[in-house]
Amino acid sequence: MGSEQKELERYLLNNGIVNRRELELAKKVQRAQQGPLPILLWQLSFITLVQLGALLDWSGQLS
Repeated sequence: MGSEQKELERYLLNNGIVNRRELELAKKVQRAQQGPLPILLWQLSFITLVQLGALLDWSGQLS
């Protein structure tokens, strides 16, 4: 797992966007589907479309 994903996970948990159970489930799905974590969180209805956009903007700033 890359440092960018670890930072994203920390951000999600520290800001109360998802809880640990939701994050672990999304990571399990991510391992099976190999998709980006923000998209999987949205597909699982753990975050809203607005939150997805904000996460994508935030993660774009890391690059």
